[in-house]
This record gives sequence, structure tokens and C-alpha cells, in this order.
Amino acid sequence: MIFAYNALALLAILVGVPLLLGAWLLGALGPRASLYERLRPLPRMPEGTVWVHAASVGEAEAAAPLVAALVARGVPVIATALTLNGRARLRARLPRVPARLMPLDLPGLVQLSLARARVAVVVLIETELWPNLIHAAQARGTRVIVAGGRISDRSFPRYRLLRAFFAPLLARVHEVGARSPLDRERFVALGASSERCSVVGDLKLDRAAPPEPTRELTEALGVGPFLVGGSTHPGEEEALLSSWRRLRDAGAAGLRLVLAPRHPERVSDVLKTVRRHGAHAGLRSQGAADREVVVVDSVGELASLYRLAELVFVGGTLAHVGGHNLVEPVQAGRVVVHGPHIENQRTQADLLAPLGVLFPVENAAGLDRALAALWADPERNAPAREAARRLDEHRGATDRVLELVLAARR
Repeated sequence: MIFAYNALALLAILVGVPLLLGAWLLGALGPRASLYERLRPLPRMPEGTVWVHAASVGEAEAAAPLVAALVARGVPVIATALTLNGRARLRARLPRVPARLMPLDLPGLVQLSLARARVAVVVLIETELWPNLIHAAQARGTRVIVAGGRISDRSFPRYRLLRAFFAPLLARVHEVGARSPLDRERFVALGASSERCSVVGDLKLDRAAPPEPTRELTEALGVGPFLVGGSTHPGEEEALLSSWRRLRDAGAAGLRLVLAPRHPERVSDVLKTVRRHGAHAGLRSQGAADREVVVVDSVGELASLYRLAELVFVGGTLAHVGGHNLVEPVQAGRVVVHGPHIENQRTQADLLAPLGVLFPVENAAGLDRALAALWADPERNAPAREAARRLDEHRGATDRVLELVLAARR
């Protein structure tokens, strides 16, 4: 099956290279140096290096405590990300650790990367299953660990149809540390060995409490109160704008809206959407203390923004995406309004729901009602402050993955 994968990859390269080259020359793919970085092997590293790979910002944040723990034990580590924003977060969180974009999953390139960096263990955060990397690692005796592995409701049926591809791939993985019992069952159903598939928990629960907002951030935003829409997707900004307008018309005249789109490349579109709704909008980077609506164009500040909020909506939940981190706002002491699509956050939702900090809604009309009811309650965030303390009891995923990595490295 690896031959079929590489044949398709080669076909995609032959078809796509002319278009990609044109976009690259025009700067449409971001900094031109990034393509060169993806085509370069990893640098030379000490013997026994651990390569930790995270897809983007959320996975980079989840991986950071694990990388820090490895470094504290004297283990050489190199970290990679799939996206520019993910790389930026790795560098911000782990300034002393080499961090770069992942080399493309091409035959030869991954083999050279493993050899040059003298990698003993590859740690793939969540579901970064790269066939050539896994095959090359197994061939040279490098062990692969999936950490906090998850398979979403949406992905599982497609993966199951491709079990003939995934089964031999997962057979080459040394250990799957699944996020939940359900995720473990799914990995085993796809071909992972049940003896080498355990439940380690959710790495995102081990993240430190959100930092206090910086002075620069508070000055850029100005005075609240704020309704914060975190990690929003198309359609969710419109729903939040409508709910915010109704709240202001109903008496919350000073309430301001902060929109943090999940994908920073959407910032200009979100800004246009806000202005179409007749609101005075500004970008966080340019200072928006005098604007009704702030559109966040920075990366890595969402956790601090939640600390400034009176009301929080977590995105990817009205849009059919599967949801984003529900724990982060609760750690900041805020209850969470979310839509019906939280398939990717089921473990977090099961943990948080009994604590009384989640307010699910079915649609935009439900969003209106939930936000209005919370705004009318002066003690709306009291349950979250208590829940934030209780979340400490569920930490430990990082320590469990750390033990897997250290054992595999021996």
C-alpha cells in the first residue's frame, strides 16, 4: 500500500507543482523560505534524539509540556509542525529547542532526516500518521509513538474503508497512546495491536492555566466587558454578531465583541463581515480600544483573552467542524457556550458537563437565548472557577506519554 500512496503523491506533485510554483513565486503560500524548509532534511542532532511532531497551534501547545519534560531529563529533542503558525508556537513556547516545519513525507527525504538527526523515537501528536515517515522509522529501528491519539467521528468511517492501508501502517507503530477508551477501540479496529495500544488521556488537559493578559494586550483591547468568540469558523461570526447586537439592544450597551478566527488567514474576511453588519471594527495588532468589535490577528493569545471575557463561545461547534478546546476557557474561569458539533472534543465534554460549565445550543437562536440568560446572571462564571480547580485532578497524560517515550528510547 505504501507504493500506492507514493504513486498518488507523485501524481499530485506532477499535477500540482506548476500551480504551486506560481503561487510560491507570487508569495501566496507565505514566506518563500518555507517551501525550501519543507524540502530540507532535519539538521544533525545528538544520538538518541526524540523527534516530536505536531500539526498546528493546538497540537503544538499540547506537545510543549512533553518536550519540556524530555529536555529537563537531558534528552535531545527536535520539534516540527505542519503549519507556519504551529512552528511559531513551538518556537515561542520552547525557545531553546530546535523547531522547524516538517519535511515533506517523501521517500528519501524522511530517511535522510531520521539518519541526520539520529532519531531514536518519533512522537506523533494526536493523528499525524505519515506513511513514509512511519515506514522509514520502522526500517531503521526508530520507534514511533502516537501520543494522545484520536480518531474523530467524521474520520473513522473513512479510515475504516481504508483499513487495508492503515492496518500495515499501524502495525509499524511501536505504541499508540490513545486519548480515550473510544479512541483506543478505533485504533485497534483499524489494525493497531491491542497489546501496544493504551489510554494515556488528553494532552490538552495538561496545559498550564492560561497566562494573565499582557499589558500590551489589555491596552490594545481597551475596557470590557467582552463577549469572546474563540476559534470561530465561517457562519459563526455572523451568529455571534447577531447575538451581540441583541444583547446590546436589550441593555448591555457597553458589551464589546472579540472575534478570534481559528485560521488567521481569514482575518480580512472576518473584518469585512463585521463591517457589513454595521459595527466599528479594528484589528488587535493595530490597537482597537475604541472599537466595538475586535478581530484578533495574533496567534497564541486566545487563552489570555478568555481571562478577559465575561461571556465565551467556543467555535467549530455551530459550524460542522467538531469543536475546539473546551477546557481552555474553563481553566480561565469562564463557562462555555458551544454548538452541537463537539465530536472532536467528546472526552473534554464528558469531563466538563457534570461540572455545570457547558451551555450547549443547537443553532443561532439558541445562542441568543443562552448568552442572554448568562448575561442576566451576575454569578454566571462561578461554576467555572470551581471547575478550574477540579481539573487538576485529571492531569497526567504528559507523564504517561513521557514514560512511553523514555521506555522506547532505552
